[in-house]
Amino acid sequence: MKPAAPQPRPAPRYTAQGYGIQNAPGWIGVSRGAALGIAIITTLNLLEVFAFNTSAVNNWLCNFRMITQPLCIAILTMLATALLMYSVKPGLPVPVWVVTIVLVTIVAVFAGWELWEVTQRVPEDLRQTAMSRPLGILMLFAVAGMGILVGDSPSAYGKSSLLIIAGSSLLAVMGFVVVTLQSGSIGDPIPTDAAPAILILSCGVESDGTPSEALTDRMATGDRIFLDGHGKLLILSGGPGQGGVTESAAMKKLALEAGVPETKLLLDSAGINAADSIQFAAALPELENDRRIIVVSHWYQLSRIRMLGRHAGLQVIAVPAEQQHALFNQNRLYAEEATAFLATCFKSARKLTLSK
Repeated sequence: MKPAAPQPRPAPRYTAQGYGIQNAPGWIGVSRGAALGIAIITTLNLLEVFAFNTSAVNNWLCNFRMITQPLCIAILTMLATALLMYSVKPGLPVPVWVVTIVLVTIVAVFAGWELWEVTQRVPEDLRQTAMSRPLGILMLFAVAGMGILVGDSPSAYGKSSLLIIAGSSLLAVMGFVVVTLQSGSIGDPIPTDAAPAILILSCGVESDGTPSEALTDRMATGDRIFLDGHGKLLILSGGPGQGGVTESAAMKKLALEAGVPETKLLLDSAGINAADSIQFAAALPELENDRRIIVVSHWYQLSRIRMLGRHAGLQVIAVPAEQQHALFNQNRLYAEEATAFLATCFKSARKLTLSK
């Protein structure tokens, strides 16, 4: 018996733009854009793994838990490739279509597992915040998966607006950044034994050397953690202030007033940003054998601090500052942090490019 002849592609028909290939439904373009966004996120995650030797098990999308590092790298690589293929040409060959469905299902299962654990283990007042990342990841895969499931149907071969695909991919990437910042704003448990160091990041002083309220909040939180015996060294990182007083000097004054011994203070007067401060701490001999460090900053920075710590080979315990009041211009600060987080995501690509 002869094999059945393949079904012909849909014939051109009259469209709103004239005679030509039919237009695909708008949601197909959105699905392709979401897949492209996930492919970009996964690729950047893989670049981080290769550039900084970080874990692919606990990756940006989910925690693969019992799966080995090489197998996790293989899954992420195939996932990025398959989703990229779908975003370029949605009518995937059947073998590739089956593999893509399997890969999407694997990530969705582990993301769902993480979401279930949040509902069981996270306190109720923090549960909604902690659910944002796994729930956001599941939503992105649901949007991409709807188009992938269409498979080789005629609608998959229609034209999709490049503007819709590009806009959807941008929204997917920025949505990932937002839910990651939101979910990561919850502080990590402070270890019972003393960590080698506690790092407090500065956030500005007035021209007369008076620390801002935000800096006072960070210092109060860091001083309390140190005085409670959770750290052996207190690192105060801050660059030049508006006047003649450096931020680290203003921080030192607050620490001494709180009762921290001067011998336990280390000033980093060149710490003009979080990345420089993390690198300064990573090079200290006190952290040579024990790579744990407690970092105090405001909630919106904690996700990026953890990422910078991974890049520096540190085990960061991120602690949010206890605020007296809501931050002034909080929305602007959050938008700036989202941009900084996205730039940090591309840091591994820059490192690999410069190393060649």
